[in-house]
Amino acid sequence: MKDIYTNRLDSFRTTLTYLNAPANKAVWFNQSPTRFTNRVAAADTAVTDLAAFCRRQETILTGHAQDKAREEAELEDAAYALGLAVAECARSLGNETDAAKAEFSLSTWREMRDATLLATARQVILLAQGLLTSQATAAAECGITPATIASTEKEADDFEAIINAPQGAIAGRKALTALMRDRFNAVEAIFTSLDNLVVQFRNPVFVKGYQAARITRDLGHGPSVGLATPPPAPV
Repeated sequence: MKDIYTNRLDSFRTTLTYLNAPANKAVWFNQSPTRFTNRVAAADTAVTDLAAFCRRQETILTGHAQDKAREEAELEDAAYALGLAVAECARSLGNETDAAKAEFSLSTWREMRDATLLATARQVILLAQGLLTSQATAAAECGITPATIASTEKEADDFEAIINAPQGAIAGRKALTALMRDRFNAVEAIFTSLDNLVVQFRNPVFVKGYQAARITRDLGHGPSVGLATPPPAPV
C-alpha cells in the first residue's frame, strides 16, 4: 500500500483513539450535537472495514511479485545445477564450446534479466537433451537424466507463464487502486462531518486536540495530506 494511504489510515486511527479516550469521550458522547456521536460510530465501523480492505488489497498486489520471485529462484537453482552437469559432461567429451554455454555461477544466474534467464535455461535444457540422446552413458554419469531435464523444463515453463501474464496483473492493480481511492474518500467524508461538527463543543482544549489528531503526518516518503488548515477553534 502506498505511503499516502498508510498515512491516511493512521490518521483515521489516531483521531478515533483520541475521541475514544475516556476524558474526551465524556465531552461528546450523546451530547449536542448528537449527530457527532452517530458519526463517530460510523467512523469506527468504516475504519475497521477499510483496514480489512487494505490488507486484502496488499495481499493481492504482492502476491504476483512473490510468485514471480519464487518461480525465478526455482528456475535459477535448477538451471544452475543442470548447467554444471552439462558443462562437466561436455568437457569430459572434449567439447569446451558447449561447456561454456552451460557453465555459469549461481550469482550469474541470479543477475540475469527475465528474458535472458529463460533463454539461457532453455539452451541448457537443449544441450542436456542432446547429451542424453547422443552420449547417454556419459550424461548419466554426470547426473543428466530424463528426470533432471524434466524438472528444469518444468521450472522454465512455470517461469515463462508468470512473466507472460503482466498485463492482467497491471489491470488488476489499477482496478484495486481505483477502489482504494474511493474507499478512502468515503471514510474521509465521515471525518469531514466530524470536522464540521466538532467546533460546536465549547471546549477549546478538546477541539484543538481533535484538530491535531486529524492532521495526517507523513510517516513515509510522500507529502503530507489531510487538513491543510484545521477548522477554527471555537471562540
